[in-house]
Amino acid sequence: MTRHLIACEVFRPELERLMRGMADAPEVTWLEQGLHETPDDLRRKVQEAVDTFEAQGARTILLAYGLCGRGLAGVTGRTATLVLPRVHDCIPVLLGTTQENANDCALGGSTYWLSPGWLKYPQAFFFRDREQRRRDYEEKYGAEAAAYLIEVEAAWLQNYTNACLILWEGWDNEGELRAGAEAAARDAGLPYREVPGGDGFLRALLEGGHSEGFLRLEPGFTLDIDGNGAIAARPVGEEAS
Repeated sequence: MTRHLIACEVFRPELERLMRGMADAPEVTWLEQGLHETPDDLRRKVQEAVDTFEAQGARTILLAYGLCGRGLAGVTGRTATLVLPRVHDCIPVLLGTTQENANDCALGGSTYWLSPGWLKYPQAFFFRDREQRRRDYEEKYGAEAAAYLIEVEAAWLQNYTNACLILWEGWDNEGELRAGAEAAARDAGLPYREVPGGDGFLRALLEGGHSEGFLRLEPGFTLDIDGNGAIAARPVGEEAS
């Protein structure tokens, strides 16, 4: 039986690495990284992918997503069970640890996280294209205005005190990944560090997500935050506690 997975591209390098050795790898729909910044778009695109798989007869759909700024709140299966990590965002999944341990590793939320997917897909474009944008601005508006525009673009970086690469063992291009992450940190003006990741979360998801670290949402249910601040299932249409 064909299995089905809907995944953010931030996980694509890790998932493709894990699925390379699987005899029964799932059929995957990849959605662009960065949709968590527009939760309504994230919710709509994930729901469309769920609907498409259901139309093909899927009864269980795996989601490589967390709650993602409540972007997954409201997503539901009409006929399929949805299985996804019981986490707020991608960081615990890439680290292969609990939400609580990931929060500790984030140094009070001041860490700008990097990973192979974050380096390869759109989130890194801010760094990769910054010098070209500066040249374009200088050509159009002059050097002083260009410097100001680049400074305004980078204002969001003031919330961070460090850049940290989550690096699993065994990448063939480990040197390239490290160099790209160090360049991004340098360009952002942030101290660089690394932490080892782990494949346990994603491997367990590919195996069906049967442990307590996952939510299994029966048709008509979605995920949200309960009255205690924990991620939990609730019926669609019912307000969170």
